[in-house]
Amino acid sequence: MTIRGSVAEWEAWTGLPMPETGSYVVPGGLVPVEIDRERDVGLYVEPNYWMVHRAR
Repeated sequence: MTIRGSVAEWEAWTGLPMPETGSYVVPGGLVPVEIDRERDVGLYVEPNYWMVHRAR
């Protein structure tokens, strides 16, 4: 799952200040949000794995 938003959006969604470029741990997140202040973008990329199970 990938979620992209502006730095202002990420600050509003999380309630956390993100004043510098870098990784930020957010409540409930499985991975940190990567913030790029110069490009005004925050990117959250959560790994997902799909499995196939045989039904009986």
